[in-house]
Amino acid sequence: MASVAMPPRFLLPQLSWGTVTPRTTPRIWTAMRQGQQHRGFHASTSRRRDHHFDTLKFVRRLQSEGFTEEQSVAMMKVLNDVIEESIQNLTRTMVLREEAAKATYTQKVDFAKLRSELLSADSSESNTTRSAHERLTNDIAKLSSRLRDEISRTQASVRLDLNLEKGRIREEAVGQELKIKETETKIEQEVAALREKLELVKFQTLHAHDAWATITDIADIIVPESSSRDDFIAECKTGRFDGVSVAYRTFDSVSITGRIDGPLLDALPRSLKFVCHNGAGYDQVDISACTARKIRVSNTPTAVDDATADLTIWLLLGALRNLPVSMASLRSGSWRGAQAPPALGHDPRNKVLGILGMGGIGRNVATKARAFGMTVRYHNRSRLDPSLEDGAEYVDFETLLRESHVLSLNLPLNAKTRHAISTPQFEMMKPGIVIVNTARGAVIDEAALVKALDSGRVASVGLDVYENEPEIHPGLLNNQNVLLVPHMGTWTVETQTKMEEWTIANVRLAVQESRLKSIVPEQKDMA
Repeated sequence: MASVAMPPRFLLPQLSWGTVTPRTTPRIWTAMRQGQQHRGFHASTSRRRDHHFDTLKFVRRLQSEGFTEEQSVAMMKVLNDVIEESIQNLTRTMVLREEAAKATYTQKVDFAKLRSELLSADSSESNTTRSAHERLTNDIAKLSSRLRDEISRTQASVRLDLNLEKGRIREEAVGQELKIKETETKIEQEVAALREKLELVKFQTLHAHDAWATITDIADIIVPESSSRDDFIAECKTGRFDGVSVAYRTFDSVSITGRIDGPLLDALPRSLKFVCHNGAGYDQVDISACTARKIRVSNTPTAVDDATADLTIWLLLGALRNLPVSMASLRSGSWRGAQAPPALGHDPRNKVLGILGMGGIGRNVATKARAFGMTVRYHNRSRLDPSLEDGAEYVDFETLLRESHVLSLNLPLNAKTRHAISTPQFEMMKPGIVIVNTARGAVIDEAALVKALDSGRVASVGLDVYENEPEIHPGLLNNQNVLLVPHMGTWTVETQTKMEEWTIANVRLAVQESRLKSIVPEQKDMA
């Protein structure tokens, strides 16, 4: 069966007015003319239809190109629909453009009218504004002038007021300065009076007033008016104390006169024969200088025994029990130490207490220490009578240092006892020894004591006295193994009253009988 040639398949693209869509069919195309797209369809390059197609002729032409009649008719129908739609669109577009042109024209006319009106209004308003501006400028100029005048008057008034106020303030300031100076003068006078009273108190009896009243019946009393050593020496040289035979050395007078030594004695009148010192220790008095001038000196040897021994036992127990560490930690807000509890202390029972200086205080300490079960040994310049030892064992100095668990210093301070305990003595002691000093600070070499504490040779210390009072060695202040009190061995009402009564008794005997109740041991041959 002979094959029938099939016409080429053709897909007509969608067309719209004003565009060109290429096709593969070479004879249906939009022609190009002078570089511009031509709106329309053409059967040939020389023929052009502006409004319609000869559809029958075009159908036949398509058939001659190989399309069927149905395809050709369908194509023409589509093409016709497209053309009709394009014409309608073009018509609507032209109508819209015409309406837009009319609207634009109307707007231009309206704008021209508005512009004319605005120009007219602007011209009128400009004239009005210019006139108003001129009036406003004139008003502002007048107002500025008035304000300047007012400001000038105000400034002048203010300057006048300020000058008056400055003058008033200056007068008040001068008055206040005068009042301040008057007040300062009064304060200075009152302070001076209080200071004078305070200094006078240092030369007075504080507790044994009844006993002191008996002295006023048998002697004329002269109270120094000085407040320093230099002033006192100068006062002595005025002759105010000429004829004085007895000097009562009160408890606090040392802070004014200083040590009673050669220079001070040279200033005192030659009539002076007795110095009655209120205190058991008398290192504040140069005994040799007094002896050379035939001046006898007394002290209060047993009046302080109980109070000083009590404090010694308190320091002994506190240092032995290692209380300083826990006391310091408690005050700093830590219960028994911040990091760890302090080292355990020791009981006094069965411990050897070595007493260096077995005088009245030393024997009192021994009696109290035995109540705690301690074994007492002592060393003195000479052995006591057995009746005074009361069971204490006398040993030499080196044995006392080597065998004591606790060492109590109760010896007087003099040239021989100064630094009696220093580095060589610490090296003899038991490791971990406890030391108590209620005698005088200088019997211990404080620098050597600090080193012994730091090395652990000395475990702890209880101190009431210091080498350079009121200064304390920083190594002692900063060591928590040191229990410190500020020279308070006799710091009780009862003891100080007893001391004053004892001293006054010496004064009475010196005035009435030219003798002393308790002459110092160095002058026993002068009694």
